[in-house]
Amino acid sequence: MKFKFAFFLLLITSNVQAQSYNNNKTVLTNFITRIYNNQPWIGVKIFLDYENKYLISLVELNTSNYKSENNMVRVAEIKSKSQVNQFLNGSYISSETIIPTTEKRSKDNSGSVEDVTEVIKETSMGYVSSMELISTFNSELDSNKKVFIYLKLLEKLK
Repeated sequence: MKFKFAFFLLLITSNVQAQSYNNNKTVLTNFITRIYNNQPWIGVKIFLDYENKYLISLVELNTSNYKSENNMVRVAEIKSKSQVNQFLNGSYISSETIIPTTEKRSKDNSGSVEDVTEVIKETSMGYVSSMELISTFNSELDSNKKVFIYLKLLEKLK
């Protein structure tokens, strides 16, 4: 009888902790969604609650560009890891400006036309692991946009 009672007590205790963790994620997800709907942003931010420090990555994708939901989720995951990698490890940016000119001549007027092309390349090196997709929702401002929220626990504060 004591064994059954101890097992039952252990079962209840583990269930309460699991609900608490999911409740924290739900509260954080709702908070981030409200912030996004109030003032849209994409990229990486750090959020603090009373017990944890989180790294949040928001990715916004146009649903009409993807044939399947699976492809869109994979692209969102890669973009999220790229954003977090640039945030944590920095990046190297190089810029190049190309100005080809063509000359037009006619009897009435002559002149040259410039076409300016600027090439910007950004490179970042690093490894990002354990980004967890905690929620997706459709943007209130543009119904064709889907927002993905990725989370990484940075540290426990208490």
